[in-house]
Amino acid sequence: MADVADLKIGSSDFNPDKYVRELSQRCVGGQELQQQYQKIQSLGEETSAQLKRNVYQNYTQFIDTAKEISHLESEMYQLSHLLTEQRSLLAALASTSLLGGTNTGGATGGESSTDMTAEPEKQFQIEDEERRRKLTAALEKVEGCVDLMESPARSLIHEGDLLELDPTEGTAMQRMHAFLFNDGLLLAPWIPNRRGPARYKFQTLIELGSFAAVNVRDMGSVKTAFKLLAFPDTRLFQCTSNQSKKEWLEKFEAAKKAALAQEQPKRQESVATSETSPIRSSSVDSSSGMNPFEENCTVSSPDIVELPEWLLELPEDLDVCIAQRHFEDAYALLQKANQFSFPTSKDPQLLEIRRKVDGRGKALIEVLMKELEVSPDKSLQGGLRAARRAVRLLNQLGRSSQACDLFLKLCSSILKAQLRRVKREGATVVYVKHLGGIFFSNMMDMASEFLRAFPNSPSCASALVVWAGSELTHLTGHLVKQVFMPQSPISTLSECVVTIRAQCDQLTSLGIDLRYQLDGLLRSPLQRALSDARDKAVEAVKLRAAEDKWRPTNLGNKDALTKFVMETGLSPSQMQKYVQGESWIVLSASTVAFTRQYLSLLEDCLRLCTTELSHTVDQVLTDMFSAQLSHVEVNLQNEKLGNPEKSFIQKNAAFLLGELLPLVTKTYQERLNNPCQSLEVLQSKYSWMKPTDGDGEPSPAPVPTKRPTPLPRTTAPRPAATKYSTLTEYI
Repeated sequence: MADVADLKIGSSDFNPDKYVRELSQRCVGGQELQQQYQKIQSLGEETSAQLKRNVYQNYTQFIDTAKEISHLESEMYQLSHLLTEQRSLLAALASTSLLGGTNTGGATGGESSTDMTAEPEKQFQIEDEERRRKLTAALEKVEGCVDLMESPARSLIHEGDLLELDPTEGTAMQRMHAFLFNDGLLLAPWIPNRRGPARYKFQTLIELGSFAAVNVRDMGSVKTAFKLLAFPDTRLFQCTSNQSKKEWLEKFEAAKKAALAQEQPKRQESVATSETSPIRSSSVDSSSGMNPFEENCTVSSPDIVELPEWLLELPEDLDVCIAQRHFEDAYALLQKANQFSFPTSKDPQLLEIRRKVDGRGKALIEVLMKELEVSPDKSLQGGLRAARRAVRLLNQLGRSSQACDLFLKLCSSILKAQLRRVKREGATVVYVKHLGGIFFSNMMDMASEFLRAFPNSPSCASALVVWAGSELTHLTGHLVKQVFMPQSPISTLSECVVTIRAQCDQLTSLGIDLRYQLDGLLRSPLQRALSDARDKAVEAVKLRAAEDKWRPTNLGNKDALTKFVMETGLSPSQMQKYVQGESWIVLSASTVAFTRQYLSLLEDCLRLCTTELSHTVDQVLTDMFSAQLSHVEVNLQNEKLGNPEKSFIQKNAAFLLGELLPLVTKTYQERLNNPCQSLEVLQSKYSWMKPTDGDGEPSPAPVPTKRPTPLPRTTAPRPAATKYSTLTEYI
């Protein structure tokens, strides 16, 4: 089936619509159509690859053929010139008399020769003045091209208005005025709303030998247009009429032929000079009896500058290397040209070679910079390894700053593409861990590649730090939108922040520390999250306080009791006085719930705490603990409660002030190396609620029949009720 498709598609009378109709009638179901589509697509890819291979294989032959054609054109032009000279010589001989004068008579031979010599010189001066006048008048219209008038041999051939079009879409881009000289094409866009002689602004001057004008057929909105092929760009210009287009193309062709005719004699002269043997001239001098080492003997140096053949062909060789993407060879040729000691003479041929070589060097830099540019159509599959070649060559060409900027833009595109693949699925902590792992691992690889590409470059290193900070800002903004939401618990946020901080610290191995910037970016979201967590915790304390019955709590079984003791972090000896039986604890349900919630909040706050967040953390911890102690204080001062209830309340106050609060302050001190003064103030403020006796244990409770009288806050509280051994005895 593929062979038949190849024959049909490759035929001259191929009709796509007819072929698709036959194919849809022949195929049954969507699966067969999909298979045919894949076959045609693979056939197109193979054809495209084959065409590319053919172009690459024959490109050198195209260059050689073009050189041969140019040589043949120059030889034909020389032959035509010789025939013209012979015809003029025969005409002069025919008009000369046998007595040595001309048939016209009237003057002697000496006077005639003097007049013939003076007239061409006068004519040349007139033509040169006219050329300079035209050139000056043309360039006065263009802003920023004063130095173009310094060339003594430059002359204006043609000028006119053009409209530059987009090469792919054919839409109008800008109005352009073009000047064709004998050595190049000047393009100058119009300056809008400009009054005065300078109506155009200089854009570029393209060498005559580095571009080709190609006719473009009229198609759609593109009419009377021609293409300008100037490697590596292609520009499309539209003329005002067909006559103007024809005139432009003819002027291009005439200018190229004239430039080739002027260059060919110089090339032949240099080749003939290089073929002259210096050994033969020295042997003739020695045979004539001259000694070059004598004082009175001088050796005259030739006036013609001998240039090596490789230097004459250097611009063409550079074009071939750039077109074939042999950038290393092009750089080697440029280095060879820079190391070559050019003669100090102002030879026009030598100046032209220098100008062409400089232009090829700029073209090489532009191609290498396009290798690093990021575009929607460009694939990022090669990654940073594919950019090593272009970055290395740009560094060698002295364009480190441009290479650094383009390299970092490429890194940003690759990083965005990698993060775009991460989907938010499952738990938030897993998503953040995955996202941060991809971000910081890629950033480490990019930083390592950057330091390898730009070693010992302080300016580039500072650019890397700035880029890393901007990318971290983007990541943090994304995390704030995805994670820091009102319904997110503080425990989840703390886990996410700790994970991101640990991954960010990996960059310190490369000398990049972004931890301070990360904490600064997360400061405001964390302050809001901690404030929300405090408000929710205080509200939960108030709700539990409204339902508190002030009775011992049954945790269900021994394992649950053991788990609670372990959660508190207190030693068994400290908790033994609050435990009864295998599952009972002499603490109210609100106190047990508060202890669990507060210790969890304490751990989250300590994990999130930084120097800038320490005030917020202290306020959160203090406000929540103060809310619970206020609840205990209100119930102690409630006269409606009996002595057993108040004794039990004092037992809870003793646990909060004597066990839990010292544990919190100690943990805070150990983790942050700084005491929490607000908690210490809280300890001293509510210390009166904790009943104590001589050895620090809770005081015995009074007899139940005797109602205790409330004491003022300034005095110590009354002793607590006697501790019961079992719950049955207490009841």
